[in-house]
Formats: sequence, structure tokens, C-alpha cells
Amino acid sequence: MTPPPSTTGTPGREPEIGAYFGLELPSYGNIPQNRPGRSVMLNSGRNALEYILRHLPGITRLHLPTYSCTSLLQPLARLGIPHTAYRITPRLELEQLPRLRPNEHILYINYYALKEHYIDTLAAHYGSRLIIDNSQSLYSPPRPGIPAFYSPRKNSGLPDGGIAVLDRPTLQLTERDTSYSAAGYLLQRLEQTAEAASPACEQSERRLDNLPMRRISLLTERLMHGIDYETARRIRWENFTHLHNRLRDYNKLPIDTSSIATPYCYPLWTGLPGLRNHLIDHGILIPRYWPETACDTPPGSTERQLADNLLPLPVDQRYTAEHMERIIRIVTDYYAA
Repeated sequence: MTPPPSTTGTPGREPEIGAYFGLELPSYGNIPQNRPGRSVMLNSGRNALEYILRHLPGITRLHLPTYSCTSLLQPLARLGIPHTAYRITPRLELEQLPRLRPNEHILYINYYALKEHYIDTLAAHYGSRLIIDNSQSLYSPPRPGIPAFYSPRKNSGLPDGGIAVLDRPTLQLTERDTSYSAAGYLLQRLEQTAEAASPACEQSERRLDNLPMRRISLLTERLMHGIDYETARRIRWENFTHLHNRLRDYNKLPIDTSSIATPYCYPLWTGLPGLRNHLIDHGILIPRYWPETACDTPPGSTERQLADNLLPLPVDQRYTAEHMERIIRIVTDYYAA
């Protein structure tokens, strides 16, 4: 079992012994993508992307999907790297494979953790000029020679953090970030509702926009060691399978379960725009991914339809079969009405 990170106290002094207790957590030591010699733990997913970009000598352009989070543009702006947007199909795959010029690279998002087989296809085509955004697929294994980055906080209760995986990371980061001032909403969420903790959560999210690239904070790293990721993996699969078995006939999104490392959510692509608000009204709180896409693409485009109508139903380790049955009942009742 991997030991948890130690608390070092004041720089230049030996670690403290005694005084009052801090937060006590177990240590499971099974963090996905914690790969000695290949993984670098940083303070955010977007900074993990920046770390990768700094290892690409002379990169002149990055090709990005239109259907993506605008936070991906932040490291490009800091490094002065131009980008070109590409479109995707209803299968969440590229409409056309762009021909890359010298020193150009392409980024692909492992959408909703569904696209393991397609990533293998892209890796065979582009090789080391491909970057995989596994922000939604923490359990997806990196491919040899293909840089990938991860955002563990999208899978568990963490204030920040990111992981970059490369074959030979060389950039040394000496300064650690701190997270305690941004983590209060996690404790508030335990005692109050998601709505009550939402302002503090949004403030913590805004903090990530201007976060300098640093090593992961001791708090976030220690919290990560306190998560039983293997149990979480099993529960995610059980909940995903429960929903898929009952809702697949309502779903416009093609799902190949053999192409999933571990489910992130159950992405239900519906043709009923009112279903989102109906779920929220019944206490099923689901995000809307990348709504800015809806403003930047034509009404009939795949990206616009995904932004407007794809419902990421929760399947994570907080929930049981009873929760899945509640979601199923609400969805099927709405279709029957």
C-alpha cells in the first residue's frame, strides 16, 4: 500500500510531532494513474494540460473539438499557442481527421469515458501528436507515447488537482499549491444541501481559472489517498449497467459498453428538452456540459444538440440501486406522460 504524503511543517525544520488533531482519513493507496516515473500530480486538470504542452518542442498549433470546455483555452493563451476547432459526429468522433502540419498536435476528449476503442484508432493514426483529455475518464489507461491528462475532482470530492501522464516528464515543479482555503464547500456539502454550498463551490471553481502551475496540494493529495477507487469503480459499473439496461431504448447516443474503462455518468441523449428541468424539479441535479457550445454552433449541429439535450445522469459511488430506480421512474414517467 502506498503511504500517504507526509506533512512537512515549516520549511527547513523537521516535521512536527504533537499538538491538536487534523482531519483523519484512511489511506487506500489505489489512486488511478499514479504511475511512478510517468505521472505528475498538479493542482488542476488544465495545468496538467499546460505541463504536457510545455514538453512538446516547438508546438505551433493545437486542434481542439468545438464541443469542449473553454478552460482548455487557458493554458493555450498563457503559452501563446493558437488553436483550430474541429467538429464531431453523433458518435462523438471526428467528422474528418485533420491533416497535421509539422509541429501541430491534436487533442481528443474521451467523452463521458465512452471512447476507449476510438482512442486506440486515433493513437494508431496520430501517434505522439495526439493528446488525450481524460478529465471524464479517470480510469482510462494511458497509451505508450501518447500524453494524457486527468481531473480526479470530477470523480470525487476534491477541491482541485490534476494528473499529467507522459513517457518521460522532465519539468521539475518545486512549489506546492495550498487548497485549505478553497475546500470549505466540501465540508459544507456534508452538513447542508448542494444548493447551500453552491456559492462556495462556484467560488472555488473560479479560483482555478488563474491558478499558476504548481504541484498538487498536500490536502488534495491526502484526500485522494483516502478514496477507495476500486470500490468506486465497482459501484459505478453497477449503477451504469442498471440505468443502461432500463433506459437504452430512450437513448439517442450509441453506447458500446466494451469501450468503457469505467463509467463517468450515464449520458442520456434525449429528444425531450423539458426532461432536464423535470429531473431537477424532482431532485436529480445534473449539470449541463459546455453550454457555451450552444452559443457558438448552429441549432442543428451535433454540438448544439449535445449541449442542449444530453443529460449526464449520476452513477457514482455515492448511490445505490434504489437511487437508480428513482431516476428510472422519473424518466419513464415523463416519457409516458
